[in-house]
Amino acid sequence: MLIIIMGLVLLGCSNSKETAKTEDGKTVVAFWHNLDGDNAETLDSIIKKFNKQSDSVKIKPSFQDNVQQQMRTVGSTNSAPTVFMGGDTAYYSQSSYITPIEEMIEADSEFDISDLNEAVVENHSLDGKLNAMPFNVFVPLLFYNVELFEEAGLDPDNPPETFSEVEKTAQTLTSKDVHGFAIPIDTSFIYNLFAIQDELVFNNDNGRTGADPTETLLNSTAGKDIYTWIDDMNKAGTFGNYGRTWSNTQLAFSSGELGMYLESSAVTGIWLDTLDFDFQTAPMPVPDGKEWTGVNQGGSQLWLSNQATDEEQTAGWEFIKYLVSPEVQSEWAASTGYVPVTPEAAEVSPLKEVYSEHEQFKEAYDALNNTEPTETTAGPSLGKVEVSEQIAQSFEDLIQGKNVEDVLNEAEEKINSILQE
Repeated sequence: MLIIIMGLVLLGCSNSKETAKTEDGKTVVAFWHNLDGDNAETLDSIIKKFNKQSDSVKIKPSFQDNVQQQMRTVGSTNSAPTVFMGGDTAYYSQSSYITPIEEMIEADSEFDISDLNEAVVENHSLDGKLNAMPFNVFVPLLFYNVELFEEAGLDPDNPPETFSEVEKTAQTLTSKDVHGFAIPIDTSFIYNLFAIQDELVFNNDNGRTGADPTETLLNSTAGKDIYTWIDDMNKAGTFGNYGRTWSNTQLAFSSGELGMYLESSAVTGIWLDTLDFDFQTAPMPVPDGKEWTGVNQGGSQLWLSNQATDEEQTAGWEFIKYLVSPEVQSEWAASTGYVPVTPEAAEVSPLKEVYSEHEQFKEAYDALNNTEPTETTAGPSLGKVEVSEQIAQSFEDLIQGKNVEDVLNEAEEKINSILQE
């Protein structure tokens, strides 16, 4: 009996939260992120500044190639990090191992959620609740080669704004060595081509207001117009097909073989440092006759693990607040091309000067601020990653020669089957 009782006691201890780890009198916060290259260096610099100025918290960052896969394994254990970076709102929100950021905000009288961009909050909320803090936010833009525009007799200060204008400009830019226009084969761009014209991709308000989607609206009039637009350029030879690897499209642009393409604003800083030609950015084009409503946002959020001790969660919250402060968001956006989630950051150095000197950076900020916070611009919230793959496949099938009707009918059938499982 004594052995059994001791076993139960030990079992209970093994399932309880461990004592908060400390180092040099500070609470240690394990932080997982998925950034590399220049962005990781900028983040590391910010973390060092936080650790230096904090008397009570020490952040220990760790790069993870696939945070979501790692969290599936350790999310419900004491091995989980206190703070982690992730982009799948639906998956993490429905997991059992996070503490909703909104709870931390409600308990913190010094933090005002209205200081954040309204469209950002809408985009990263689910059922009206903010479960994680948006951080490295980017928006899609039209990138174009100024020199190729000028060589073709086009005005680089007057980029195309509509589908038909893009089609016409692509025709003018296209030559033996240059494709006029391209879109990386990525589902996010299809979602955004719906969002800019205020059209839903799925029913139940894109899964944003209490019920998961059960049907896709990909095969709607809006979807047919988008796919037909791409198909027409592809058949005309003005659309560049660079396959599934996003970097292939980037390589074509950087080598001068592509005149225009849709891209994440997060690459802006890299292009300013590396391209040997002038480029500019512009808002994503909208279908003719439609009003530009806004864009979805990409990037990752900062999640708080409920497996951490209360002390560690409080320390993690201090770090998260620091990352979205105007001063830090200014440094982050100025160095990377991400868009600040805190509007005040645009009025603080160094971002204020960067926006003044580089229109390419400012375009993303304007696109975000001009976005109307709705279910369409917030984008779909899906817990099933297979749906995204089916849309990407439909995009690929289209530019490989399948006709629009067959592509959309097949995608609709497969996606609805997944959603209704």
